[in-house]
Amino acid sequence: MPDVHWRVWVDWNGNSLWGAPAADITPDVMALQWRCRPAAPGHTAAARLDLTLRNTGHQYTPGNPHSPLADHLQAGRPVWAMLAYPYDDFSSAAPAGSDLAARPAPVGPSAVWAKATAGSSAITLQSDYAQPKIGRGEAIYTLDFGTADGNIGFNYRRGSPGKSGIALRLVSPWDYLRIRFGHRETVLERVSFGFPTVLRRGPALSAAVNYFLEVELHGPEIRLFATDLDGATADRRQILDGQGSAANLTATKHGLWTDGTTTADRWSDFGGWRSLFFGAIESLSPQSHPRLGEVCRLTAIDDLTALEKVTLFNLLTGRNLNAAAIANRILTWAGFDPNRRRLDPGPVLTATEPRALWNWSAAAALTALARESNALLYPDGRGYLRLETAAHRTAAPHQSPRAALSDRSAAGPYFSQLTAATGADAIENAVIFRYRRVENQGLQEIWRLRETAAIPPGEQRDFLAETAAYALAESLRPPLATTDYAAYARPDGTGADLTPSLAVSLPFAAGTGIGYRGQGTVVRVANRHTTATAYLTLLRLRADRAYRASEPVSCAAADTASQQTHGRRFNTIDCRFIDHYAAARTAAETRLAQRKAPRRRLAITLPGATPANLRELTHRALSDRVRITSPARGIAADFYIAGMALTATAGAALTGHWELQEV
Repeated sequence: MPDVHWRVWVDWNGNSLWGAPAADITPDVMALQWRCRPAAPGHTAAARLDLTLRNTGHQYTPGNPHSPLADHLQAGRPVWAMLAYPYDDFSSAAPAGSDLAARPAPVGPSAVWAKATAGSSAITLQSDYAQPKIGRGEAIYTLDFGTADGNIGFNYRRGSPGKSGIALRLVSPWDYLRIRFGHRETVLERVSFGFPTVLRRGPALSAAVNYFLEVELHGPEIRLFATDLDGATADRRQILDGQGSAANLTATKHGLWTDGTTTADRWSDFGGWRSLFFGAIESLSPQSHPRLGEVCRLTAIDDLTALEKVTLFNLLTGRNLNAAAIANRILTWAGFDPNRRRLDPGPVLTATEPRALWNWSAAAALTALARESNALLYPDGRGYLRLETAAHRTAAPHQSPRAALSDRSAAGPYFSQLTAATGADAIENAVIFRYRRVENQGLQEIWRLRETAAIPPGEQRDFLAETAAYALAESLRPPLATTDYAAYARPDGTGADLTPSLAVSLPFAAGTGIGYRGQGTVVRVANRHTTATAYLTLLRLRADRAYRASEPVSCAAADTASQQTHGRRFNTIDCRFIDHYAAARTAAETRLAQRKAPRRRLAITLPGATPANLRELTHRALSDRVRITSPARGIAADFYIAGMALTATAGAALTGHWELQEV
């Protein structure tokens, strides 16, 4: 029975050294379950990974001092899970130097290495890697992946300056794409009529360093990601972005390339690698299983789920902010890696007015942003947060299906189970986007301490001063003695005046770090008196610009034909970012167009029993468009993948589950 190749890494040391021997826990994985919640535009989608690990020696038992991982079995350690189909580790019983041509891939044996060139240069097998052989002309070897849009991964060690690389979407030796690894740069080229044209340039890979490289092919977009396995100079780093290179969009052959003048480069572990999940350990739970023996359940969550635990107290300012700009602000405030974001620009939501994100989780803020911009937001398998705007699914390569599946197993990719819903429950034929503008009321007192607080000598107290009377406040004034604060030796305001002994400051007013701006800030009061307790009888906070929310403005979009057919289905979106009519109208009309008619929803099961199914389970992703056919059910239509799950158990075939929404 065919199967995929797995790799699960845990960065136990938290230092991004994925090449460390202890990082690869794949041999101990007995069962794996991955799922990404069903999602459609206007929603966020988070992922979760559950592993059952062999724990015979209690190496994964937290608190076990005899475990080699004793000090590192902690929540928060990064987890990276990948699968590959087809896959070749280049191990061989054949003599060293054997030609790679005609070799079946050990995983995905229907894929056989083919040499596309006729010269004497070659690529040969060694003990566990492939290397070039010097000869006449270039050498190109490919596997037929069966898909032009997919993922390719491999280990690579550069020994020569730009003499080797990989070939992509090969039509012929005179028509293909290639990535060449030079000593000064990494170059994406299109070879047409035998002549290369540079499409994109990126930073070079260091010589004599082992990298794990991933190529993502998505229509005209070609991206290369690099991870340094010997050090931490690159961790899932995007080094090449070939967006806009529209060439060979249907060719399905990918493989290795060399110019025939070197033997210094090395490839290993080549295949259709897809990064499935990147996140962090949430829990480690050792258990005694009646059938499996000693095991450990490892649960990992992705960064979007982790953002639910990050609370924002920030002020959003600026003009003409589109969805990507707002998402970038939120992610920066939440401490999300700036190099792990892939955000479609999206519509302009906030034109002129500030907005307060106060006491609000980063995940909730992103969910609201996705709702107002009709976008889909999710972290991909490499840990990059993606924002797909409403136009994403209507643009290339989503204009035609990337795969066709039927309920007939003899005809290519197939599904074995299907449940269907009409989608009528999601109809919205009257959509209202409701927003409020804010009006500057000038200098105002925005907060006052309504009790007498005692501060012992030599100590300080922090007060989170937040306004309830105003929508937001800017330009907070530093508190002035007697005007904004006062203290005495007795709680009733008598005794010695200790106001001169106080130091009152706004430590977060500059907006660095967590911020504490938007509806107030932290007021820090220090009592510098050496013997007397200071009783605060006055403490208030003023702002030069305090804003009140105006009456709401609503923009409605309705479809009378849908109302006559399905009844009136209203939905009101209370906006947190939109501040002007044009944005509200566009958002309402976009949402209405998406939801005024029922769109069928399907849930299908894909057994990993055939090469065709394993190819789709490995290479398809959220938002991909697929064709679903079930003649008995009257289904022959295109759907978007809206949710995915995979289950793998030792000794059993991979099983996939897709949630689909009709185009």
